[in-house]
Amino acid sequence: MTDISFNIWSVIILIGSAQGLFVSVLLFVKSAQHKANRWLAFLLLAVSLHLLEYAANISAISLRYPIIIASSYPLLFCMGPAFYLYCRSLLIQESMASPKAWFHFIPSVLVLLFFAPFYAMPGSEKVGFISGLAKNGVLDVPPEQLVFMGAHVVQTVVYLILSYNYIRKNQARLKEYSADAGVLSKQSWLRGFTLFFAIYMFLYMVLVIVLSIANSHQVQIDYVMLLITSFSLYMVGYGVTANPELFKGMSLKDVAKKPAKPERIGSKNPELKQELLTYMTTNKPYLKSDLKISELADTLSVPYYQLSQLINDEFSVNFYDFINAYRVDEAKRLLVEDTRNFKILAIAYEVGFNSKATFNRVFKKTTGYTPSEYKLQHD
Repeated sequence: MTDISFNIWSVIILIGSAQGLFVSVLLFVKSAQHKANRWLAFLLLAVSLHLLEYAANISAISLRYPIIIASSYPLLFCMGPAFYLYCRSLLIQESMASPKAWFHFIPSVLVLLFFAPFYAMPGSEKVGFISGLAKNGVLDVPPEQLVFMGAHVVQTVVYLILSYNYIRKNQARLKEYSADAGVLSKQSWLRGFTLFFAIYMFLYMVLVIVLSIANSHQVQIDYVMLLITSFSLYMVGYGVTANPELFKGMSLKDVAKKPAKPERIGSKNPELKQELLTYMTTNKPYLKSDLKISELADTLSVPYYQLSQLINDEFSVNFYDFINAYRVDEAKRLLVEDTRNFKILAIAYEVGFNSKATFNRVFKKTTGYTPSEYKLQHD
């Protein structure tokens, strides 16, 4: 009977897998707050189970229990679709568990059917097959394995491109609709996560190319990829626990109600423009951190898309920048006139920002100074 042995690599990968499993359960439990978390939980579950299988391979557990061998392969083809559906569900706050969504997982089902004969083999034959590939610490890579890995890379990259384009397109739409800087921070995180995923897949593609040329490799080569995977699980886990707001929804449902071809009002609407400016000065709606253009439009009794067009035409900015300009002006006044010795963070919250980092970035972009520098200049 094969002896089970753990080394530093298998321990690190096991810890990463455990972290991913814990976070996936946590996100699924919290899916009542936002259903998109179910897709992220599924993605982390697939990655974690693949890590778990690999840790079992390294420590020889899979040779003791052959049912583990290749058991997570179909899940690899769930990663791209799960991430894409997570992005869409997070942005539009709609359930993506429709029959149409499940068509994205047909490749995973096909992989399951392809491996069905191998899964049905007796354990001793599975172990004999795997052992026959190893020679002097080097593993011969069957052509079918290279095709499988290449198909996994292509499929995942396609879904990453779809996800990135969808995020980028809706970020522009969101700035026309919402002045909530926190929502934009979530989209920045989502875009960054997509980029990290893309870099990971690029490294995986390089590995496939190297294997195709050499037709064999040492198992230790995989450790780098597995450590990156474990690290990504640690980072997502940290994000869930340290900044749970990142994993709440960013609704664009109201934007979807916009008519396909709204009637243009042109750039000349002095009455509405004056009414908007008066309301902004008198009522200061920008102090509400999650202000949406639909709320402001309802107050002015106009369709939101007409108000959005007015802001674009008359002020040459989107709604997000239009509101932030008022917030910065209010912050400048408080920084100069404040007698309560407010801290920078307190002023940021008071004028409608929901984080100091966003406040600093927007303030410097507008004035050329950080809030602290501006305050010192006017003391």
